[in-house]
Amino acid sequence: MSEHLRLSGVSHGYGDRQLFAGVELAITAGEHVAVVGENGAGKSTLLRVLAGLEAPDEGTAVSQGRVGYLAQAHGLPDQFSVSDAIDAALASLRALEAELDRLEDGLAGAEADELERYGNLQTQYQLREGYAAESRVEAALDRLGLGGLDRMRTLGSLSGGEQERVALACVLADPADILLLDEPTNHLDASGTAWLEARLAAHRGTVVVVSHDRVLLRKVASTVIEVDAERRTVNRYGNGYEGYLREKAAERQRWARQYQGWLDAMAAERLQADTVAGRMGYARQRDGDKMGFDFKAGTWQKAVTSKVRNAQERLRRLEANPIDRPPVPLKLATDLQADAAAGPALEASGVAVPGRLEPTDFRVEAGQKILITGPNGAGKSTLLSVLAGTLEPAKGTVVRHGRIGYLQQELELPRRPALRLLPAFAAGLGGNIDEHAEALLRLGLFRTSEFHVPVGSLSAGQQRRLALARLLLGGFGTMLVDEPTNHLAPVLVEQLEAALSDFAGTLVIVSHDRALGEWFSKCARANSSGNRTGHGVEAGNWRRYAMRDGAVTQGNDAPGFTDSK
Repeated sequence: MSEHLRLSGVSHGYGDRQLFAGVELAITAGEHVAVVGENGAGKSTLLRVLAGLEAPDEGTAVSQGRVGYLAQAHGLPDQFSVSDAIDAALASLRALEAELDRLEDGLAGAEADELERYGNLQTQYQLREGYAAESRVEAALDRLGLGGLDRMRTLGSLSGGEQERVALACVLADPADILLLDEPTNHLDASGTAWLEARLAAHRGTVVVVSHDRVLLRKVASTVIEVDAERRTVNRYGNGYEGYLREKAAERQRWARQYQGWLDAMAAERLQADTVAGRMGYARQRDGDKMGFDFKAGTWQKAVTSKVRNAQERLRRLEANPIDRPPVPLKLATDLQADAAAGPALEASGVAVPGRLEPTDFRVEAGQKILITGPNGAGKSTLLSVLAGTLEPAKGTVVRHGRIGYLQQELELPRRPALRLLPAFAAGLGGNIDEHAEALLRLGLFRTSEFHVPVGSLSAGQQRRLALARLLLGGFGTMLVDEPTNHLAPVLVEQLEAALSDFAGTLVIVSHDRALGEWFSKCARANSSGNRTGHGVEAGNWRRYAMRDGAVTQGNDAPGFTDSK
């Protein structure tokens, strides 16, 4: 198959921070590709380079075909009307229409070359289904929840989510040979997302989509490209999202074997040096009874000394080229069973925050697992902040029992940006710094080489991992987690779900992640069928709530969920 996109020897970054180096990448015509990685790894930058909007620092980027690009922020002027935005998106198609109209007026006396040009342009117009462009715009706006939107409204008068949906509808109105989409589901509801998935899956051209939505990845992508911030590489995986997960697991196994081989080689060289040196010492004791060494004994000792020196040199080379300990599947601390006694973990009575949270009663029993869903701006994060005690309600009270850990959706900037990662992790936890280093390594979120990086230099994904590590190893009986999958690579999210499945304490999660919702439903069904978790959590303890316009409602939309007041 022909190539639609190619990167050759591409290196790129900003200032002294290089995002990726020496990238070789080819994407064939008709291929559907997902780009994954932590926030800050360079996914959006890679998409802009592919779109030709940024020139790489080194190497070349080539595209073959018409490109349609959707940024996370549309970039159009606020004074543009919806109609202006649509006209801008359809500009090349409108120009094609105008040229066809011009040529039609002179067809009666046209020369052969003009007739041929008209035929070619008409073919292009038909292949792009130009006659249906307006109906596609209307259909896209309708399916994205903007049906009936006044086209004379300015973009500045729309909400941020509405602006992005208008931009998405415009990109899809005249489908390009190559669609490059950056987080297209960020502002879509369930029906809009389902429509987009079907639209992308049916697209005959090339699709490259940056997304953290694992359901979309499973349904749309035949290939996954991972931007690895730590190694500054761009790696390609075939066989869809599930194939990507399998290959990542195989990579960890290979890494573990290499690490163990390195440890074994060092142990063998130390043993070799110690054993030979011991023999030499024994020989010297024997030779001490003589008047002196004969030629044979001297030769033997030289050989032994050489063997020791060679073993020590090999050991130095191994130590000079260490292999980092490989990441292990994410684990919770073993002491997280505290505060799981019967009774409430949290009791909120009549709590309210003007304009954000209606008067609410909310009770969470110890050991209960709760998922709170709802659209952006529904009040989910506000409720969680009130429960955690970081936001004081205007009305009502909250009673908290036991130790509570809270992971916010948006992390604050580090107060001490020069502080190194390991001391920042250990701050306030007490104990020995070496013990904290070992615990952090066991968690598998960071490597030893990252322990000395200033926290002010960490990417958004690394900041999220640091906060997550402090939560998971804090020994909390209750954990409040706001959008836990944000900023994390898909493999780490899968591991986090597995770790939380075995958590014996109390868990309240706020999320719009559909795949996490599916995981929650699976756990709920397992418990409702009479199963218990490994720690004896009773069936029926997994419950879902929904929020809209600052109000909480109960939900029982999946087997295993019990109604809650």
